[in-house]
Amino acid sequence: MTTTLSRKHIWVEPARPDAGLVHAAAQAGATAVVLPDDADIDAAGLDRVGPGGDFVEGRDFERYRIEQESDEEQVGLDRLAVVEPAEWTIIPAENLISRGAAVIQVVDDVEQAKLALTIMEKGVAGIWLRDADAASIDALGRVLAELDPSEVELTTAHITSITPVGMGDRSCLDLIGELTPGEGLLVGSFNHARFLIHSENVDNPHCAARPFRVNAGAIHGYVVTPGDRVRYLAEIASGDPALVVDPNGRTRTLAVGRNKIERRPMVQVEAVDAKGNRFSAILQHAETIRLVSPEGRAVSVVDLAPGDPVRVSLAARGGRHFGRRVEETINER
Repeated sequence: MTTTLSRKHIWVEPARPDAGLVHAAAQAGATAVVLPDDADIDAAGLDRVGPGGDFVEGRDFERYRIEQESDEEQVGLDRLAVVEPAEWTIIPAENLISRGAAVIQVVDDVEQAKLALTIMEKGVAGIWLRDADAASIDALGRVLAELDPSEVELTTAHITSITPVGMGDRSCLDLIGELTPGEGLLVGSFNHARFLIHSENVDNPHCAARPFRVNAGAIHGYVVTPGDRVRYLAEIASGDPALVVDPNGRTRTLAVGRNKIERRPMVQVEAVDAKGNRFSAILQHAETIRLVSPEGRAVSVVDLAPGDPVRVSLAARGGRHFGRRVEETINER
């Protein structure tokens, strides 16, 4: 995903003038709030849309309703164009983007917002979510985190042991886009300590490369997803978002096309970092399963030896409730 939300307008119009909804919008990632002229409500640090605000119709933006192609010709290119589509939404937005219009698309739910922000890869200049209640604002926050995930801090740990553990069910995640060299998914047996597992985009003499695939490990393992959430590999399903990470911690989101679970011989890989933090994951025992070196190079589990450095991610310790971080005492072994 190449969408850069930091340069986009995220306008939220609460279903009613309410300070709680305004603050929720700010927490979700809104850049501006649309309030009635007479609403005496703190904008929570957001820009305000409306007379006397930061964005004023006629000065900063114009409003348009697109019902047919001829309506698109009326959209000006000199200021923001707030566009309310009639029946067709995608094609008019594509046409306006190709003409160079800075479109703020009016949407009624977060699925429409997600689509508008990704149309033609770059997306519209922004969205105006109208009649937003607490549930839709919360959902918008999740969508924004998925489209523009935060970077991950990676560090180095050194392998301490590699131990065969017999047969097990392993999860192989096929994504809907190709991964580049060095990219992979964060997977581990502990929710706070994860290895960067490389994709199968490495050529070899015995089978074709699969640049969309990450052979992620045993089904009990955790995999990191957008929004600082973890999920069990066993429960990932087609359409779920995955957090793709490169060796420098840069991230992007790709959906899972398929989770292929099969019985395979497995190996436990353990490592420790300079502060004594322990990392563990159970992976398939095969040449095509690779971790990532500090230089971003893919290293097969069959070639790893004690002392070898690999890229890892260490999150704050604590528990998880349905994938969300909670403050509690927990000891994972």
